[in-house]
Amino acid sequence: MVLPRPRQDLRGFPPYRTAAQIKADVRLAANEWADPNPAGAWLTPDELDAILLNRYPGPAMDLRGVLAERYGVTPEQLVLGNGSNDTLLQVFLVYGGHGRTTLLFQPTYSMHERLATIAGGTPANERIGFPYEVTRTRALEAMARVRPEVVVFTTPNNPTGNEIDFDVILAVAERYPETLVLVDEAYSDFAGRTILPALAEHPNMIVSKTFSKVLAAAGLRVGVLIAHPDLAESFRAVQMPGSISALTQAVAAKIARNDAVVAQRVALCARERERVSRALREIDAIEVHPSTTNFILFRLKEGTPAEVHARFLEKGVLIRDVSMWPANEGGLRVSIGTPAENDRFIAALAHAFPVAARA
Repeated sequence: MVLPRPRQDLRGFPPYRTAAQIKADVRLAANEWADPNPAGAWLTPDELDAILLNRYPGPAMDLRGVLAERYGVTPEQLVLGNGSNDTLLQVFLVYGGHGRTTLLFQPTYSMHERLATIAGGTPANERIGFPYEVTRTRALEAMARVRPEVVVFTTPNNPTGNEIDFDVILAVAERYPETLVLVDEAYSDFAGRTILPALAEHPNMIVSKTFSKVLAAAGLRVGVLIAHPDLAESFRAVQMPGSISALTQAVAAKIARNDAVVAQRVALCARERERVSRALREIDAIEVHPSTTNFILFRLKEGTPAEVHARFLEKGVLIRDVSMWPANEGGLRVSIGTPAENDRFIAALAHAFPVAARA
């Protein structure tokens, strides 16, 4: 049988695999907010009935207005999409693509490399390794050598959990004004810092935000790009119409207005993160990396990540094996869950690591 063939660079391209199909009592693999956030908490029956599914969704002006106030920008600077991976793909489609290069500092969020490749571009991986310190000198040297059309900084970084100094990012944006500087701030609320105030003076910079982390709405699928109005317009020119459903718009606008809960979640996360980190640091066989996010990276000094991952799963605890990500050999990542879920993870440590390996 003869079938059409995909592009040469996508032949054999593996699908992105998540742990959604793996059964576990405690799911600490996806960096979601662990407490339930039911949709019924946001819309009354009357509000739900007012959403007409027979009509195409509008341009989300209500949601744009709420987010513009939240981020201190104008609605024209906002580009919305079906989750942050959708909006990130738009970045690589419009400013990357065939014959263009994207510079990544590894290890970092694995979807950046995938999306750059899907868009037809060429990823260039600068191996930072551990400790994960993207310095001004290292970043500028990489820029001069690679000369990319797009460069990505993830801060706080996934999977390492630490921040990149804003001065490093701004130095690159100033030195290379014709390069698109993408700053992925999916976890910035946990760190309590954002580069957004510098956006007005650096029109080649774009900031990515998401509803999937501290806003506890991964299932809602809302991603946000914040950019100079002219750059934002370049995305709207190619974006598919109606990318944010009417239901999503209604719920997202309410969630975005509920800003007070963010500080409570950040404080709870910090307390639980320290408790989980303290328990991990008691294990001689691993190296625990400091984190400002809702997850912790730990790396094995001995043994294999797959074996440790399986032993946690035997206790009903699902974490993430990220050892196959570039420059992240031996790495496992655990999300911060509810206090009860974190208790289960801490209790599973004795099974995951032999007694002889503990301090």
